[in-house]
Amino acid sequence: MLFLIISVIVFITIALFVPKKLPKSELYAIALFSILLGFFSDITLDLKYHLYGYFNPGVQFSGFLPILFLFPSSGVLFMNFYPFRKSLGKQLLYLFGWTVFCLIFEYLSILSGYFYHNGWNYWLSAVTYPFLLLLHLLHLKTFRIYLQKE
Repeated sequence: MLFLIISVIVFITIALFVPKKLPKSELYAIALFSILLGFFSDITLDLKYHLYGYFNPGVQFSGFLPILFLFPSSGVLFMNFYPFRKSLGKQLLYLFGWTVFCLIFEYLSILSGYFYHNGWNYWLSAVTYPFLLLLHLLHLKTFRIYLQKE
């Protein structure tokens, strides 16, 4: 639990104080989308299929901490520094770097005891993280299209 609490404090602090490259409306939309994506993923993969979970099987208040605090702050950080105007190679490298970061963080979360695998594994995570990160990009692109139509 200590690792989770420290992680929440560090992620939120960095997300709040890092120089922002995106408008507040986009950062807000990214944070909300991250929460929604976290709930959808975890309800499906954790609660329905029991592939992984937080602390113990089932629903606990402490299991909401990653979804409500880590996911939105990491989503904001990922999107805030995304190299939109760089080459495709740099964008893919950025995506790969975040995937590696997520895998390392997942490993540390398992070591700390607040996260566990139950049929899930790091290979599945390695395939899933880029997909989830790309969903963030697709969401932001869609959000920007809707903003232009107003």
